[in-house]
Amino acid sequence: METKKLLPTQPHSVSDWDFQTGTQKTLDATYYVSSPKSLKLINTAVEPVRPTLLCRIAETLCIPQGELRTWQRSSSRTRDFFLNFRNQAPLGSANASNTYQWSITGDWAYLNRIIADASVNIGYFPVYWLSNVWTHWRTLFWNGANDLGDPALAVELYVEEGGLWVKKGVTLYDTLNQWKDSVINRLGLGAWVNGANHWFDDTEIWGPVP
Repeated sequence: METKKLLPTQPHSVSDWDFQTGTQKTLDATYYVSSPKSLKLINTAVEPVRPTLLCRIAETLCIPQGELRTWQRSSSRTRDFFLNFRNQAPLGSANASNTYQWSITGDWAYLNRIIADASVNIGYFPVYWLSNVWTHWRTLFWNGANDLGDPALAVELYVEEGGLWVKKGVTLYDTLNQWKDSVINRLGLGAWVNGANHWFDDTEIWGPVP
């Protein structure tokens, strides 16, 4: 699938994002990939402790096939961060009630399908990243076919290593292919903030070339 960049922006342009109500956040000039600041989700026990943020730029509101890239930094490897795609929250809101979501810790990456807040795991595999170090992530998702030739959502996860994108684990498939025809298919980020600070910077959203 050939893609084009739709959002060449940074998460610290906060007006480009919908934040889940109650999200504790700030613009941080201490840690960033691109000057002058990154977006910091603050360590707190106040709900929501797993806040979601979704891009609100018009060109990104319905991306059933595409990719999400972001730089991520966390103060703890045991507190997940999240990559969301095909998220169904309407413009002006943000949550992870209906979405596909990567949940990534310092040791594992889990791909989940969440419908009405009920999560089903599609697959998982080991990954490794360090706390307090910037890591560049990329996920791709498209309408494809599994190894049996059955139509399915196909999803891959990559990490930039030495200037190259390196695929992690295997291509995962979901034959349910939820929301492939929905008029809302948003992308965004999130993190488990009860016990850790998380930073995001230089986030990009890519959509299919017509």
